[in-house]
Amino acid sequence: MLILRQKSKTSPRITVFLFAVLLTVAATALIRPAAGLAAPLGEAELSFQPASYDFGLQPVYETAHANLELRNDGDEEVWIELQTVGPDSGSFWVGNSDCWSGPVQPGESCSLEVNFNPNQPLAEYEAQVRASVNGSDFYAALSGVGASPYFSAAPNPVEFGAAKVGGDGVIRKIEVTNAGNMAGGVFIAVISGGAVGSFQLLDETCTNRMIAPAETCTAQFRFQPDGEGAKKATFSLFGESDGGAQIALSGVGTPADPTPEPPQPPSAAAVVAPIAPIVIRTTPNRPRAELRERKLRQRLHRKLRLQRKRRVLRRKRTARLRQRAQRKQRVLQRKRISPLGG
Repeated sequence: MLILRQKSKTSPRITVFLFAVLLTVAATALIRPAAGLAAPLGEAELSFQPASYDFGLQPVYETAHANLELRNDGDEEVWIELQTVGPDSGSFWVGNSDCWSGPVQPGESCSLEVNFNPNQPLAEYEAQVRASVNGSDFYAALSGVGASPYFSAAPNPVEFGAAKVGGDGVIRKIEVTNAGNMAGGVFIAVISGGAVGSFQLLDETCTNRMIAPAETCTAQFRFQPDGEGAKKATFSLFGESDGGAQIALSGVGTPADPTPEPPQPPSAAAVVAPIAPIVIRTTPNRPRAELRERKLRQRLHRKLRLQRKRRVLRRKRTARLRQRAQRKQRVLQRKRISPLGG
């Protein structure tokens, strides 16, 4: 009986002790958030407007710009990192953006500038701009096509065959087609190299006009050799951008017809017969033609040097803009304050 009484006296004490422990644990769980311990962050939710952007046809080595909006659809403020990724990300980059200047609050948006600079004509480019937040990534698709005129000739090379020296020559016609994806113009058409005196450009419809994609122009030549043997030259079309065409011209000069002997004076006993007319063939004014060709070549070289200089300046300007955007991005990222750092 004494043992039973001892158990009945100690049982209420154990119950009270267990109840106190439970109250302590519950109070600790309620006090912890008030003590400054971080609560778990909600899942980030971002959306691009527009969700994708197509730059369309863009001339090579020229930069196009597009502005996108990035909205915070979550419940927490977020710090955003931006980057272009994908197979052709080298031709796209993020320029000016206020997404790096500070946290984006719930329901608010920031803007970013996306740039596109293709370097290959007729090529399709694809990439993505990526926004990273707390280990989560959000994407907007980017696309574009490198544009440039491209002129091709048919036939090429042009074979004139054989023609007699001093004869009427052989005439051939070629067609030049813009096989590119952008309209282009041709500012000069010239025959150069080799036997320039044996080939003449009679007519052409390619210069001083814009030639649309798939559109065709024509050029007509005459091969009139200035001597015997194989003759070769090059007909060149140069446009306002990278897209000229070169056509090889060739022919063979054969001996001229023998000069008829002058008629002998008739003898007294001979019957007077009518004298056949003497045909005198003249050749074109070679010095004047060569001077014209030389002036055209000089003009061509000046145009090409100016074109190369402009292309180099465009590439340097694009590189400077890209480096400036990257430096700004690095500076803003260094100045950024972590959301957990205070």
